[in-house]
Amino acid sequence: MCSVYDKTTGASETFCSVAAAKKRMKQLLKEGHEVSGSKTKVYSNGDWVPCGEITLTGSNAVFVANTKQTKAGY
Repeated sequence: MCSVYDKTTGASETFCSVAAAKKRMKQLLKEGHEVSGSKTKVYSNGDWVPCGEITLTGSNAVFVANTKQTKAGY
């Protein structure tokens, strides 16, 4: 799950994919807004883990600690 926060208006939006969140962030930046984005991994039992900020350039892959994950992927 990804969240995009518009610091100019105080509005927050939630997206299911990083690509959609990045697209909305770029759109808001073109409109002159100050934005930030973050990723959260949500498990089926309701637990969640913050996975960091969304960057518009480069890779957004992160390593989630305390899991069986062997390479950065989410």
